[in-house]
Amino acid sequence: MLMYIGIGAAVIATGVGSTYFYFAQRSQATRGILGAAAAIPQEAQVVMAFNSKSEPWQKLAQFGTPASQKLIGDAISKSPLNSLLSQSKTEYSRDVQPWLEGGYIMTALVANPSQPQAPAATLLVAPTRDRAKSDAFLSKYREALTQQGARFTSKQYKDITYYESPTRDPNNSVVTADIDGQYVAIGTSTAVIQRAIDTYKGNNLSLAKKPVFAKVYGANANTKIVEPLVQVYLDGDVALEFIGSQANLNLNEAAIAQSRRELDAMTLTGGTQKEGLRFELNTYLKNDNANPLINSEAKVLSLLPQETFLLVSGVNLYQSWQSLVAQAKGNSTSAQLIEQIRKAVKDSTKLDLDQELLKWMNGEFAIAAVPNNKGILANPGFGFVAIAQTNDPNTAETALAKIDKAAQSNSGGLLPKGVDLKPKQMGDKSVTTWAIGNTNVAVRGNLDNNFVFWSMGDLADAFVPKPALTLNDSSSFKIFTTDIPKSNGGYFYLNMITALSLADRLLPPEVKSNQTFTDIRSVLDAINGIAVTSTNVDSKTTRLDFLFTLKPTPGN
Repeated sequence: MLMYIGIGAAVIATGVGSTYFYFAQRSQATRGILGAAAAIPQEAQVVMAFNSKSEPWQKLAQFGTPASQKLIGDAISKSPLNSLLSQSKTEYSRDVQPWLEGGYIMTALVANPSQPQAPAATLLVAPTRDRAKSDAFLSKYREALTQQGARFTSKQYKDITYYESPTRDPNNSVVTADIDGQYVAIGTSTAVIQRAIDTYKGNNLSLAKKPVFAKVYGANANTKIVEPLVQVYLDGDVALEFIGSQANLNLNEAAIAQSRRELDAMTLTGGTQKEGLRFELNTYLKNDNANPLINSEAKVLSLLPQETFLLVSGVNLYQSWQSLVAQAKGNSTSAQLIEQIRKAVKDSTKLDLDQELLKWMNGEFAIAAVPNNKGILANPGFGFVAIAQTNDPNTAETALAKIDKAAQSNSGGLLPKGVDLKPKQMGDKSVTTWAIGNTNVAVRGNLDNNFVFWSMGDLADAFVPKPALTLNDSSSFKIFTTDIPKSNGGYFYLNMITALSLADRLLPPEVKSNQTFTDIRSVLDAINGIAVTSTNVDSKTTRLDFLFTLKPTPGN
């Protein structure tokens, strides 16, 4: 008898343990982006995931001016989730947050495989931890729409009940479903809800199982953002076209076709860090990049003075140009633009852009802006310097000497007309000045580590000989590039405080009083600085890291 009791107890214990393990696994499965994506069909083309926790969003209130905070609030209010809440007269904290499983609310544009030409349907998926409360939300949502003219009917699909109503748009419905107490789903077509149900039941491949999606959002996800606010996934087939439509760009078919062939996916992750807002934009190729640019710590930073407020830098300008030329083949608009650039350089300098000017620019390069109030720079208050590194100094000197001669002529074009060439010694460097009368319009010469430079006016005085304090030493640069990869393929850096002070001097009153400019300025006033780096993560992945260093809101 004791033996049977023992066996029975073991069976019951095993059953209880299995049941607990089953529900624990299902609960765990609905967490995070991969958990929510388990109910999204693999045909999803554009996916946005919103962090369901309130704490990361509250950190946004630490940054910005009152005007910029209002613009951010207006932008958030227009998000798909807030539009849904407004439409249904529900509140997030009262009607949604109590049932949300910790993680993300996801919206997706999902293509229909049986109707490839039809517009993608919209699907919202949110994991739930309290079926009664999430059902109450769906009821409240349908009730609000019914008061606005919707006519919901109850239907069954594979033992799951969903509710469907037509809308004023004959191509769209509004459909809601409680998927087995695990997910809330709202879609714009019956077909997309049914495919979400099939996906949940394992009869349809889920987005979570797509290799590139699983790699991006899996356990080894490589991101510096601790609590992302928003994450966006673009399938390679639609990425470029979608970006073009959002930016109102008229992209040609050749460029779109090339992106479909080569691109696996693009992702954008956004969140906060101590300094402000951070974004990571990743591009994933289907095949290995044959000519990846090599990440390195930029030597050019130690050549520029610490007051440099704008920097655009990179590695191997010639290789980048060759890539642009290759991509332009079959694209008449891009090819025409490239030929126009070549012709402008040829007419002004008598140089072949590809072979005589760019071919030796195979190291680092940079264009930087530095404040300066001397000579011809007294009015603008700043000037530009271009710097390039070469492993062929003789060819570089030959090309620059030809540019000197072209500047001596009266041809004009890209160069000033009729300059006088004057040698000048600056510390241990021999340079060539371009002068018109007694005014220097430019200086060019050589720097350490096989760098050559060309700078406006007397700007060379700021970095020849090498300044005591360089951009690397700048406290602003260090703060504005916090946690940005130091080993990278190039920088974009802007000290917004300096840039805006110069803009205030140069812009006419009618521009500064324009309402559009006022709106833009309210955002820019909240920014201390911007830093962007380009990095090759691996043979198929490149990343842009963005850091917007923001001013704290008054009182923080």
